[in-house]
Amino acid sequence: MSEQEHVVKALIAVDPSEHSKKAVILSSKFAKKTGVKLTLLHVIEDVVSYKEIPDTWIHQQKAKKAQALLDELKKLAEEYGAPEVDTKIAVGPVAEEIVRIGEEGNYDYIVVGTRGMSGFKRMLIGSVAEKVVLHAHCPVVVVR
Repeated sequence: MSEQEHVVKALIAVDPSEHSKKAVILSSKFAKKTGVKLTLLHVIEDVVSYKEIPDTWIHQQKAKKAQALLDELKKLAEEYGAPEVDTKIAVGPVAEEIVRIGEEGNYDYIVVGTRGMSGFKRMLIGSVAEKVVLHAHCPVVVVR
Protein backbone atom coordinates (compact mmCIF):
# COMPACT_ATOMS: atom_id res chain seq x y z
CA MET A 1 0.00 0.00 0.00
CA SER A 2 1.41 3.37 -0.96
CA GLU A 3 1.57 6.37 1.35
CA GLN A 4 -1.41 7.95 -0.43
CA GLU A 5 -3.63 4.90 0.09
CA HIS A 6 -5.31 4.70 3.45
CA VAL A 7 -7.89 2.15 4.55
CA VAL A 8 -10.49 4.03 6.56
CA LYS A 9 -11.19 2.33 9.89
CA ALA A 10 -14.19 2.83 12.14
CA LEU A 11 -14.52 1.68 15.74
CA ILE A 12 -18.12 0.80 16.61
CA ALA A 13 -18.75 0.63 20.36
CA VAL A 14 -21.52 -1.87 21.10
CA ASP A 15 -23.62 -3.17 23.96
CA PRO A 16 -26.87 -5.20 24.00
CA SER A 17 -29.06 -2.11 23.36
CA GLU A 18 -31.17 -1.39 20.30
CA HIS A 19 -29.13 1.79 19.78
CA SER A 20 -26.04 -0.36 19.26
CA LYS A 21 -27.86 -2.44 16.65
CA LYS A 22 -28.83 0.77 14.87
CA ALA A 23 -25.20 1.93 15.01
CA VAL A 24 -24.03 -1.37 13.51
CA ILE A 25 -26.63 -1.25 10.74
CA LEU A 26 -25.88 2.38 9.84
CA SER A 27 -22.12 1.76 9.89
CA SER A 28 -22.48 -1.39 7.81
CA LYS A 29 -24.55 0.33 5.12
CA PHE A 30 -21.93 3.08 4.95
CA ALA A 31 -19.08 0.54 4.86
CA LYS A 32 -20.77 -1.33 2.01
CA LYS A 33 -20.68 1.82 -0.11
CA THR A 34 -17.26 3.10 0.95
CA GLY A 35 -15.15 0.08 1.94
CA VAL A 36 -14.63 1.26 5.52
CA LYS A 37 -13.16 -1.44 7.76
CA LEU A 38 -15.31 -1.89 10.87
CA THR A 39 -14.22 -3.04 14.30
CA LEU A 40 -16.98 -3.84 16.79
CA LEU A 41 -15.87 -3.19 20.37
CA HIS A 42 -17.61 -4.32 23.53
CA VAL A 43 -16.25 -3.07 26.84
CA ILE A 44 -16.85 -5.16 29.96
CA GLU A 45 -17.17 -2.86 32.94
CA ASP A 46 -17.33 -4.08 36.51
CA VAL A 47 -16.33 -3.04 39.98
CA VAL A 48 -13.82 -5.90 40.21
CA SER A 49 -10.59 -5.32 38.33
CA TYR A 50 -10.26 -8.20 35.89
CA LYS A 51 -6.65 -7.30 35.38
CA GLU A 52 -6.07 -8.32 38.99
CA ILE A 53 -8.37 -11.38 38.96
CA PRO A 54 -8.38 -12.55 35.32
CA ASP A 55 -9.71 -16.11 35.69
CA THR A 56 -12.75 -15.70 37.88
CA TRP A 57 -15.97 -17.47 36.95
CA ILE A 58 -17.73 -14.11 36.69
CA HIS A 59 -15.12 -12.85 34.22
CA GLN A 60 -15.46 -15.98 32.12
CA GLN A 61 -19.25 -15.62 31.98
CA LYS A 62 -19.07 -11.95 31.05
CA ALA A 63 -16.48 -12.70 28.39
CA LYS A 64 -18.72 -15.43 26.92
CA LYS A 65 -21.69 -13.05 26.84
CA ALA A 66 -19.56 -10.34 25.26
CA GLN A 67 -18.30 -12.71 22.56
CA ALA A 68 -21.83 -13.95 21.83
CA LEU A 69 -22.99 -10.33 21.44
CA LEU A 70 -20.08 -9.53 19.14
CA ASP A 71 -20.72 -12.66 17.05
CA GLU A 72 -24.39 -11.68 16.67
CA LEU A 73 -23.59 -8.09 15.72
CA LYS A 74 -20.79 -9.13 13.35
CA LYS A 75 -23.29 -11.35 11.53
CA LEU A 76 -25.72 -8.41 11.38
CA ALA A 77 -22.99 -6.15 9.96
CA GLU A 78 -22.17 -8.71 7.29
CA GLU A 79 -25.87 -9.08 6.41
CA TYR A 80 -25.97 -5.33 5.79
CA GLY A 81 -22.95 -5.54 3.51
CA ALA A 82 -19.95 -4.53 5.60
CA PRO A 83 -16.96 -5.85 3.64
CA GLU A 84 -14.61 -6.32 6.60
CA VAL A 85 -15.59 -6.66 10.26
CA ASP A 86 -13.33 -7.38 13.22
CA THR A 87 -14.31 -7.70 16.89
CA LYS A 88 -12.61 -6.72 20.15
CA ILE A 89 -13.39 -7.09 23.83
CA ALA A 90 -11.90 -4.70 26.38
CA VAL A 91 -12.19 -4.42 30.16
CA GLY A 92 -12.35 -1.18 32.10
CA PRO A 93 -14.29 2.07 32.27
CA VAL A 94 -16.39 2.08 29.09
CA ALA A 95 -15.78 5.59 27.76
CA GLU A 96 -12.08 5.53 28.65
CA GLU A 97 -11.55 2.19 26.92
CA ILE A 98 -13.38 3.31 23.78
CA VAL A 99 -11.23 6.44 23.58
CA ARG A 100 -8.01 4.54 24.36
CA ILE A 101 -8.61 1.82 21.79
CA GLY A 102 -9.72 4.39 19.22
CA GLU A 103 -6.48 6.28 19.61
CA GLU A 104 -4.16 3.27 19.89
CA GLY A 105 -5.74 1.66 16.83
CA ASN A 106 -5.53 4.92 14.88
CA TYR A 107 -9.22 4.71 13.96
CA ASP A 108 -10.53 7.42 11.64
CA TYR A 109 -13.81 7.74 13.51
CA ILE A 110 -15.80 6.18 16.35
CA VAL A 111 -19.49 5.29 16.34
CA VAL A 112 -21.45 5.02 19.59
CA GLY A 113 -25.10 4.51 20.37
CA THR A 114 -26.91 6.57 22.93
CA ARG A 115 -29.73 5.55 25.16
CA GLY A 116 -31.07 9.08 25.18
CA MET A 117 -30.68 9.64 28.92
CA SER A 118 -31.44 13.10 30.12
CA GLY A 119 -31.84 15.14 33.23
CA PHE A 120 -31.03 13.79 36.67
CA LYS A 121 -30.07 10.25 35.59
CA ARG A 122 -27.50 11.56 33.11
CA MET A 123 -26.15 13.97 35.69
CA LEU A 124 -25.62 11.10 38.16
CA ILE A 125 -24.00 8.53 35.91
CA GLY A 126 -22.80 10.59 32.96
CA SER A 127 -23.10 9.70 29.33
CA VAL A 128 -20.63 7.35 27.66
CA ALA A 129 -21.34 9.00 24.31
CA GLU A 130 -20.71 12.45 25.74
CA LYS A 131 -17.41 11.39 27.33
CA VAL A 132 -16.26 9.77 24.08
CA VAL A 133 -17.17 12.89 22.09
CA LEU A 134 -15.25 15.10 24.53
CA HIS A 135 -12.09 12.97 24.71
CA ALA A 136 -11.71 11.11 21.41
CA HIS A 137 -8.84 11.97 19.09
CA CYS A 138 -11.10 11.66 16.04
CA PRO A 139 -14.67 12.43 14.93
CA VAL A 140 -17.45 10.61 16.80
CA VAL A 141 -20.81 9.65 15.30
CA VAL A 142 -23.60 9.26 17.87
CA VAL A 143 -26.56 7.12 16.81
CA ARG A 144 -29.92 7.19 18.53
